[in-house]
Amino acid sequence: MSKLVLVDGAKGHTGTFLIKEILETKPDWNIVTTDLPSNKRNELMAKETIFSSRFKYMTEILENKRISFIPADLTDRKSLIHLLQDKQYDIIFHVASLYDYFAELDLLRRINVGGIQNLLDIICKTQDLNILRFIHWSTCGVYGEPKYQKNKKGYPLPGDETAPYNPPNNYSISKMEQEMVLKEYINNYQLKATIIRPAPIMGPYQIYGIFHIMQIVNKSGFGPGIHIYPKKKRLAMPLIHVEDLVRSAIFLAENDESISQAYNLVLDTCFQDNFLEYLADLLNVEYFNFPIWWPFYKLFSKFLFWLDSRKEKKARKLNSRPPVDLSMAGYMNHQYLFSNKKIKDLGFKFKFPDYKSATKDTVEWYLKNKWLESEY
Repeated sequence: MSKLVLVDGAKGHTGTFLIKEILETKPDWNIVTTDLPSNKRNELMAKETIFSSRFKYMTEILENKRISFIPADLTDRKSLIHLLQDKQYDIIFHVASLYDYFAELDLLRRINVGGIQNLLDIICKTQDLNILRFIHWSTCGVYGEPKYQKNKKGYPLPGDETAPYNPPNNYSISKMEQEMVLKEYINNYQLKATIIRPAPIMGPYQIYGIFHIMQIVNKSGFGPGIHIYPKKKRLAMPLIHVEDLVRSAIFLAENDESISQAYNLVLDTCFQDNFLEYLADLLNVEYFNFPIWWPFYKLFSKFLFWLDSRKEKKARKLNSRPPVDLSMAGYMNHQYLFSNKKIKDLGFKFKFPDYKSATKDTVEWYLKNKWLESEY
């Protein structure tokens, strides 16, 4: 059935994969895409050039004949009116946000929170809310580190979508506040919206977050095989492959049961030690098995966090940025363990259901395209 869909954040990593998936699987869908004008986007997205300015997303996909591109800025209401008036969309995929752990909270709020407020306000004035489906990109980071229930042996159980908000950093704070704005429109205007909360994203072309780990392991020549004891203190490694992320968004947009619901997008439980050992094997580097007692690990990770905080302060003074942002380092001693049961129960099937399949696909693409050979 023919639909008119809007994808914002169309020049970013997830946006380009979402457009690609629609083109390949939804031949009757007409696509309008939007993103910042190139000069504004290049200035704002400094995170994308931390390792190399040659890394680019597959933005050539926007040249496809089925796509109309209209530049817009979430902080500029006039540009949004131009984007939304005189068109009736069936689905809006709200991918666009400033995803940058180095950004100040004021900037994140202006773009992420003020941006969705502008967007939803104009949507409610220009669109048929009886028809429109709105799919919002959030993050598992809004939970922070939940208070996990435990099994009989004392091992934590994955947290589900009912976990309360407890964002640990500025970016996650802005995403929580985005959700709170969206929920007001769901309640007050009966907007048919769905929230997706992805784990850290991996996959081809990914250059911020998981890529940092792969780049550092490859450059250092060894995988840090830290095995925390007791085992009940092992830290999870929440991940999602970008292809499953965009597939899930389309799946939820076509499923009425998802209206007014939130869904974790995370592959089956993976632990940091298993992930790093497998990554070292794929990159053909040494892996050192280093057992460590949890209190010592926690103390050591706090020390590394302190060192990284000094690097960040220095980088801000020099108007530059460190290879690893401080908020990323903050994940070193927190347990982030989330359940994907809710979306599975709805019938979604993951293409990359476990860390091995997702990591293998990602690393093989990086090696083939020589993305791990850049200097930093």
